Amino acid sequence: MKTRILSLALIALFAFSLTAIAQQPERQRRSPEQREMMARHFDKERASFKTFFTEEQQEKLKELRLESTKEIQPLRNELNELKAKQRTLTTAEKADMKAIDNNIEKMADVEVQIQKIRAKEHQEIRTMLSDEQRIKFDERKSRKDREFNRNPTTRNSFKHGA
Repeated sequence: MKTRILSLALIALFAFSLTAIAQQPERQRRSPEQREMMARHFDKERASFKTFFTEEQQEKLKELRLESTKEIQPLRNELNELKAKQRTLTTAEKADMKAIDNNIEKMADVEVQIQKIRAKEHQEIRTMLSDEQRIKFDERKSRKDREFNRNPTTRNSFKHGA
């Protein structure tokens, strides 16, 4: 009797572990060759960054990024606090829809502020580029946007009600 229970427990444990492995996100199941290829791609991107911008432009970029990061960081902190508050509001015994709606609007306002800062930074970068650099910069941006939309992360692919 004990061996039968132990056998069933082992079979259940084995089945559970197979299910857990099968449900791992795609990004964790990349082969070593894929990881190496991605690392080479990112190294190539970093190297092209250094040749794409002049030293003077790189210095200005560092300043711009530092400035925008200083503006964005408190907004990110506020957004994280609002997200925590949202979890609290939505999991309450009796949900206050008015408070939930207000919090959603506050989160959207903060996200809009962050996007405005990023857009401003992007335009400031564009103004310091030559015409040829600007064309390449815009092509790179549109290519990255297409790749992002084509390969959403598992975090972004979840849809409510699907």
